[in-house]
Order: sequence, then C-alpha cells, then structure tokens
Amino acid sequence: MVGKHWLRCGLLVCCVLLAATLPAYAEPAESTKPIGQVAQSLAISGTVTMAPSLASKGSATDTLFVFAREMNGPPMPVAIVRATKKDLPFTFRLDDSTSMMPSRKLSDVGMVVIVARISKSGQAMPQSGDLEGMSQPVKPGAGGITVVIDHERP
Repeated sequence: MVGKHWLRCGLLVCCVLLAATLPAYAEPAESTKPIGQVAQSLAISGTVTMAPSLASKGSATDTLFVFAREMNGPPMPVAIVRATKKDLPFTFRLDDSTSMMPSRKLSDVGMVVIVARISKSGQAMPQSGDLEGMSQPVKPGAGGITVVIDHERP
C-alpha cells in the first residue's frame, strides 16, 4: 500500500509541475501576431513615377533600382527591388524578403528614405547621369509612398 501512495504523490507532483509550465506553451493571444506577419506588416509600399521633364532621358531598358536606406545608418540599402524604366510607373513593395543581408532586415530598422534610381550602366552604385528621386523619411510599415524621379546626378 505504501508504494501505491508514493506513486500517486509522484504523479500528482508531475501533474502540478506540468500545469505550471502550460502558460509558456499556450497559444498566443489574438493580438499577438506571428513573427512572419509582423515582418510583412512592416513592409513599405508605393509607386515610383518620373517627372515629365526627365521622361525623354534614358532608354526603356535602363535599370530601375528602388531601395530603402536608413536615415542614420550606413549608405548601403537595407532592402532593394529591381525593374526597368519601361516598368514606370512602378509599384514597389520592400520588406524582409527584399533585404540585402539576413542580419540587416527592414523590420529591424527605424526611419528610412526610399530612393528610386534609373541607371544606364545597370550598376547599383550611383554614377553621373543616373536619374534619381527620394521620398520623405518613412517608417517600415508605411504604404502609399510616392517617389518621383526628378533630378539627374551630376
């Protein structure tokens, strides 16, 4: 009889310990978003257009780069997409899937500017003669951003 009593006590202690750990494994509350949804909600989207005064410059096959650059960080883009001039007006979406490095994601940064650049050479590095435009500072999660390519790099 004594053995059965100790077995029941041991089972009871195990059940109490298991119950105590359940909140750590409970389903997230409805207000909590899974990580993937948080990153997607921190996407930046909008449209790139070209100023009429520059419309005749460049060719339809020139490369269009649209990227997010940190306001107070290195000049290297955080996220980037590529298209061509013939795609203008171009609808863009920048998010963690368009980040250049896994260790530096759009969802991890603060204020950014969105830069649109038409490159004759196809190189992402700015060069003289490239056509550019820039947004006002925005936070990841912003939508409806408009970037107008409105000047030529000297």
